[in-house]
Amino acid sequence: MGDRAEAGGITYVGLTAEYRTELPGAKDPLKNRYLVIFLAVTNGSGQDVTLPHTRLIGADGAEIPELTEISGFPQWMGILRQVSPGSTEQGYVVFDVPVGAYKLQVSSGGDPENEKIAQIAIPANIIPTTPSGVSGPSLGK
Repeated sequence: MGDRAEAGGITYVGLTAEYRTELPGAKDPLKNRYLVIFLAVTNGSGQDVTLPHTRLIGADGAEIPELTEISGFPQWMGILRQVSPGSTEQGYVVFDVPVGAYKLQVSSGGDPENEKIAQIAIPANIIPTTPSGVSGPSLGK
């Protein structure tokens, strides 16, 4: 974690990742584990950007979409993600997956013909840490 991924004028940094068995506000029943990833997203494109959802890429190449049925989870990035020029937004993205190594696929947004894609490696052996300067809420136990 802590690696930068640049997709066009958008820079993503994966700050923390943690597997959980409970998640405040999750509406769908858990099938595996919640993988909760705290991201910082900076818009260096010079215009407002609406970011699409991220997705995980498994070792087998399968794409896993984000969970979008969450209500009341502090700092969840939400469904609509608008980032103003020169701004940085921070928040959580959540997946229901087995424990393992993944790549988080991120995007510049915009029309599909000009969209830029980048990836952040999510290791299988996640050790909970909080980098300095991260103000994400505690997920509790």
